[in-house]
Amino acid sequence: MSTHDSIRDLRAVIGTRPINLIGAGAVITDAHGHVLLCRRVGGRAWGVPTGSSELGEALDATMRREVREETGLHVHTADLLDVVSGPDTYRRLANGHGFYAYTALFRMTAWSGTPQPDSVEIAELSFFAPDGLPPLGGPVTRRAVQVRA
Repeated sequence: MSTHDSIRDLRAVIGTRPINLIGAGAVITDAHGHVLLCRRVGGRAWGVPTGSSELGEALDATMRREVREETGLHVHTADLLDVVSGPDTYRRLANGHGFYAYTALFRMTAWSGTPQPDSVEIAELSFFAPDGLPPLGGPVTRRAVQVRA
């Protein structure tokens, strides 16, 4: 069962009440210390590649899958940096569904490929210097930029 299906089934029972969602994100830097950020289709703010875990999926597997889907990169090694959680992570969607995000943040230490946006979820990908960051979205990306080194 996909994450979308399991959330849909849960929402059929509980409605719009807040739930906890777990996911993972990746801090990807190049040889110059620039961080790879993505801009989602229809979005203005930039963020690190992230996504929700499939039912029963390990967090490192979630990170690897999301990085591959959103950027086309292949993760060889990664280290857990932090878990971003708490009141700042609450969101209410346009349909009224509320959730708190619990996101494991990984630093990719070895990867291969050329970053390419998937054009479905991700409109743009670019490496940014620490002193030239675009508008950032959300607590996960703000934390990722703080701990990227």
